[in-house]
Amino acid sequence: MKKSYVLFVLFASLLITNCGSSKSAVKVDPYIGAWNLLIENTPQGNVSATMTITKNTEGAYSGSVNSDVGAFDLYDIKIMDSKLTAGFMIQGAEFDIIGNFENLLFKGYVSGMGEDYQASGTKIIE
Repeated sequence: MKKSYVLFVLFASLLITNCGSSKSAVKVDPYIGAWNLLIENTPQGNVSATMTITKNTEGAYSGSVNSDVGAFDLYDIKIMDSKLTAGFMIQGAEFDIIGNFENLLFKGYVSGMGEDYQASGTKIIE
């Protein structure tokens, strides 16, 4: 009987140890993905856009914006403490996008040619 009990305890211990999660969770970068944006009161009116952010294996961000007025690559992308800064070019004019991420929301500005346009959006959940 004692032998059966010891075998049962050993088997149960192995089962618990092997079935438990010993892998550490990989933290998902909350900024990576597609974001629906609305840029308000531009000379072209309100502009709908999709901003896509990716990250390479070295940890550098890259991205693009596809909007009602065209598609543009983002450059000099920095995301620190939930704050985004990046630049892009439209027909030879330089623009910046600056804003803050808060969970699934983005709020900020697109600035260029001496003007600031309010930008807000939400992350697209797939």
